[in-house]
Amino acid sequence: MRRDARETRGLTLVEVLVVIATLGVLAAMLCSALGSAAARGRRTICLANVRQINQDVSMYAADNHDLLFPLRARPDRFREVINDQEWTSYVPLIGRYVGWTEKSAPQDKLFACPADSFFLGADSRHQSYWASESHHSQSNMNYSSYLFNAANAVFQGPVRAKFPNLFPGVLGWRLNSIRAPTRTLLLGETPAWDAYSWHSPSQPRRAYVNNALDMLGFADGHGSYVKIYFDDLHYPPGLPRAVFAFDPPPGYEYQWSGN
Repeated sequence: MRRDARETRGLTLVEVLVVIATLGVLAAMLCSALGSAAARGRRTICLANVRQINQDVSMYAADNHDLLFPLRARPDRFREVINDQEWTSYVPLIGRYVGWTEKSAPQDKLFACPADSFFLGADSRHQSYWASESHHSQSNMNYSSYLFNAANAVFQGPVRAKFPNLFPGVLGWRLNSIRAPTRTLLLGETPAWDAYSWHSPSQPRRAYVNNALDMLGFADGHGSYVKIYFDDLHYPPGLPRAVFAFDPPPGYEYQWSGN
């Protein structure tokens, strides 16, 4: 008996390659969809953290004559800005409102952005480098992924005298004295202060990227995922690049000053 040739013919090489290519495309689409879903999940958790911390900050203010934390008089330490505690001094002060029985620790998930996996550091010679670890794991940051809007406290002394209109912030302000609460940020993800993003990082990693996306919390209690403005052209001579040195131009959803 003779077998029909059509019953025994296998796939040609071209057909096999087409199948492999199709499977590859489908796998890439699936991985992209899963990656996008995971990224959205991280942003959702981070936004919830920011809103909760904002609420705890408001509760602290309500119990302390509307004060947004003490503003300490201190000499200028311009060259040690990265490690200055003013940015995260609020963390232990709101401990009672987040249910702590002890001081802040790496286990405090409220202060951990899920996307916090690297940061821009500086060595003893003030040379920048990328650290492949989280801000939330750093004791000098009070184990927090989120900084308070405190440039007005960090830059005092000679720097404040030389640049009186720069480095706005709201540490030491009364919450009800902020004129634009829907725009004035209280706190935000650490990268916002150096214009890069944990959620949508540039490749290769770079700081001072205009329109980097970061999560911010505002004086009216809301949180938002916004673009951070950076312009390298308008800094006074001798002043290092600082995203928080002045408010962004119209068109951006936030401002550093309380005015």
